[in-house]
Order: sequence, then structure tokens, then C-alpha cells
Amino acid sequence: MSFSASLYPETLGWIAWVLYTLFFIFALWQVPWRILFREKGLQHLFLGSVVLVSFLWQMQANISSQVAIHLILATTLTLMFYWPMALIATSLALVSVTLNGKGTWDMFAINGLLVCVLPVFVSHWVWQFVELKLPANYFIFVLVAAGLGSVLAVLSAGLVVITITWFYTSGHQFTHLAQNYFLFLPLTLPPEAVVNGMLISGLTAYMPDWVRAFDPKKYLDEA
Repeated sequence: MSFSASLYPETLGWIAWVLYTLFFIFALWQVPWRILFREKGLQHLFLGSVVLVSFLWQMQANISSQVAIHLILATTLTLMFYWPMALIATSLALVSVTLNGKGTWDMFAINGLLVCVLPVFVSHWVWQFVELKLPANYFIFVLVAAGLGSVLAVLSAGLVVITITWFYTSGHQFTHLAQNYFLFLPLTLPPEAVVNGMLISGLTAYMPDWVRAFDPKKYLDEA
């Protein structure tokens, strides 16, 4: 979920800009620029992923005049490029959506935290848990790191959208949204899990080098 129209956030908007800018600068600092500039294939893969995600984000469904739902795919990007490049990729996709009129600039930083920062870091933390705590099993990687990670990423973003809406709408408006629109949140979780799981399972099977978080020797050779 993300905001497709302005809630006139005022103070929250400025706080969001500060937080989002800090995360974005930190991501830029962590990107392996030498590797990115040296490997043309990685550049093409990254730009192609940005274009694909931007296209999918354009196909959003407005569940109210202010809230829209769409696939996020932050989990796939995080597993493919690690969190710094995934954050940049989702940010570029958000810029394209906003330029296309599917979002507003005064909500850009809030949406940036919702569909870029939060999903990417949730996906990163789930992957780290899989790496450090769970057995080195291919199906665990796909089901937990990709499937469960994407579910938790979307769920966390959706819950924050509901919380912000609760603060910035009247009691009657929020009740109306909760009864008629926020019921869509559970329906967005299975498609996100299926799409991310299919993408990661296909990439790790046929193009494992495209998924930087996936170690074939660990998950396949030792299985």
C-alpha cells in the first residue's frame, strides 16, 4: 500500500523527508560503485529491474481516493542486489510513479519510507535471519527469504499506512476506510509472496549469478 493523493502531512512530511534522505544517502554510501561501473551486465540487470518495477508500480489499484495497492517486489530486489541498490531501485521506481501522476510530491518521502525503506530493510532482516539461524536449504531460502520476507514487507507497509491514515482522517472517514478498503490488505499478501517466490526460484535455478544473496555452493552443492 502507498498514498496516491495528499494527506497534507505537514510536520510528518518534513520528518519523513529527513529520515528518507538519511537512508538514501547511507544507501548511496554503501553501493559498491567500483563493481557497478566495472560490470556492464550488472548495470543492465539493475536498470532493467528498475524499469520492470516502475512498470508494475504504474498498475496500481486505488482502494480509496488516497490509498493505492500494487506489487512492491522489494524483496526480490533486495535478494538480487542487497539492500543499498534495492533501496535506490525502488526509489527510482517511486520517482517514475510520482512523475506519472500516480503520487504527489508532498507525500513522496512518506511513500519512500513505506514502499522503499521499510520493505527493503524488512526483507534484508528476514534474509539475514535465514542466513544466520536456519539450515542451508534451498526451499527454506525461497519460502522464507523470498516468500515470507515479501509478506512481512508488505504487511509492515500496510500497517503503517493504516496508522498514518488513522492520524490524518476523521473518525468517520477512518471507520469507512477500515470497513471497506483496509480489508484488502490481507488479499495483497498471497500475490506478493507468490510473485516474489516465483521470481527468486526461477532466477536461482537458471540465473543464480543474478541473485547476489544466493550462494549456490551453500544452498545447492551442500544440500
